Amino acid sequence: MHLISLITINRNNVNGLKKTFDSIYSQTCKDFEYIIVDGGSTDGGIETIQKFDSSIIRLTWISEPDLGIYNAMNKGIRMATGEFLLFLNSGDWLAADNVVENVLPHLNNDFEIISGELELIKSNNEKIKLFPPAFVNLNYCISSGLTHPNTFIKKALFEKYGYYNEQNKIISDWEFFLIVCGLNRCNYKSIPVLVSCFAMDGVSSNNENILKQETKAALQRLLPWWKKLERLIRHKC
Repeated sequence: MHLISLITINRNNVNGLKKTFDSIYSQTCKDFEYIIVDGGSTDGGIETIQKFDSSIIRLTWISEPDLGIYNAMNKGIRMATGEFLLFLNSGDWLAADNVVENVLPHLNNDFEIISGELELIKSNNEKIKLFPPAFVNLNYCISSGLTHPNTFIKKALFEKYGYYNEQNKIISDWEFFLIVCGLNRCNYKSIPVLVSCFAMDGVSSNNENILKQETKAALQRLLPWWKKLERLIRHKC
């Protein structure tokens, strides 16, 4: 059993899949398992996966239709045997060859969520580095929230609080962090390691209206008192 499970969700993004895999394959420390959940790609993705050398890293994969990105992620969670999970979807990549090597010393039973640094890559190649917060609370989880591709999640949290909400299209990782960090105050740690690079051309980067609608619905469901508190604060100000 490995301490880390790296999970990639892919559907018809063969070039992104190759970029993601290259960054994983080149890790100086290969003490992890790699899981690919493919949604039945027809662009050569399956043939590409079959060419990956599983004698170098432990690779497990499936290719079948799914019900959306969070349904695919939940499949990956169930397949994972690692204690900590990192979701690195096709098109995103580990920031350096020694990411796993640098992160491993920080993973222990004292913490359940461990978040490193993330580099955002805009379409014009502009780079923006995001640093994890020193601590998280309910207000942070509501107003901002942890970012996904640079955050290691203890698998036991999914077993305790539930998997990703498959009814959402793009906010279920934010919703999950709200539940485990904001409402249940899990043990969190930030680390000074640049973990991954995220290309800002994905689903969650280009659907502002869906993002607002799903966020509002989640807050009403999980925190029915929040809107009343906001009105009270505005009134007092």
